[in-house]
Amino acid sequence: MKISARDIDHLSLTLSDPEAAAQKLAQLGFTLTPEGVEPRCVCFQPDRDDIPNYIELLQGDPAVVALALNVADLEGEERSHSWESEEGFDVEATVIVGESAGPLPWFPVKQESPEAFMEPEWIVHPNGALALMAVHAVAQNPRETAKALKAACGGTLEEIFDGCTLLKIGSVELLIWSPLAYQLEYKALEVMAPGELPQIVGAAIAVERARPLQALLRANNVPFALTEGDRVLVAPEQTGGLMIEFMPQN
Repeated sequence: MKISARDIDHLSLTLSDPEAAAQKLAQLGFTLTPEGVEPRCVCFQPDRDDIPNYIELLQGDPAVVALALNVADLEGEERSHSWESEEGFDVEATVIVGESAGPLPWFPVKQESPEAFMEPEWIVHPNGALALMAVHAVAQNPRETAKALKAACGGTLEEIFDGCTLLKIGSVELLIWSPLAYQLEYKALEVMAPGELPQIVGAAIAVERARPLQALLRANNVPFALTEGDRVLVAPEQTGGLMIEFMPQN
């Protein structure tokens, strides 16, 4: 399936217990959309008004993390969501979802009401999170996996170094690592590459400042590691299944 993707719209986590993951993300200082409605979402200030920027938690089995790629036109399944804001009015979202594809798990989406994911009360986070900057994946052959994705959805490729290839479609980047390169880059967490490849393993989140984030994590008894550039790393077991790399902007 060949599409013309405009950006990584959001990151979709299908989990057996999404509410448990939501509680862990709240412990990390994220604001989520209200309980009781699927999906629970962590929303960020988008780079463009017509392409939202968020992470969604869905109920399902088997567990999988997938990229949702934004397209301008799409025929597919229509999904409607509705949340109640703090002011008591309903916020409704309609998303058209296309067929999933490989080599990494991904699917196209068309946002009919992107502003639903941009409510001010949902894009302000106690941890200072600003935006989903990048998605991390691991593949046995990063270059070939990136080339296959580029052929399917567009974008530009850049070889960062041996063992890491960048696919840039829009403002959110996709970094594809070899197992060894991933483990070396995030050795502070002692991460292990997944057994089944390729697979999405993490996300990079822009955050205002590192020290207030660290204080919040310590107050909530969330273990973390520090690495070059004051980046704050949190292991998958603390987040519901996704390695999170907080990248301070100041």
